Amino acid sequence: MKVMIIGAGEVGFHVAKALSEENYDITVIDIDPVKCRRASEHLDVIVVEGNGATPKILNEARVGEADYVLCLTRVDEVNLIASQQAHKLGANKIIARLRNQQYTTQESIIRPEKFGVDVVIHPEKAA
Repeated sequence: MKVMIIGAGEVGFHVAKALSEENYDITVIDIDPVKCRRASEHLDVIVVEGNGATPKILNEARVGEADYVLCLTRVDEVNLIASQQAHKLGANKIIARLRNQQYTTQESIIRPEKFGVDVVIHPEKAA
């Protein structure tokens, strides 16, 4: 199974580590060269340095072949745009980390499903 993780911070790094230990094919994307180097040196994953919310980087990483895309950056808006781009480029299932729960209320104009998000993770709500 092919999993793409956008965001190599603490959450993305540990999710990539756990999934790679289960022999999933993992691609990690991050704009920060330090985080990319850490993932490359410590994990059995493919690392792509760049903005995971852009079609150029997502195509380079072959997002259309991913069974799952996990948008796990610290910025909700980046996760939503990355989700939308991945969806438009053919990703199968998309999971996005959203810290601001107001994006998922009935009153919200910006709804995750409009961005191609299949599952939303609220880390503060889960804690």
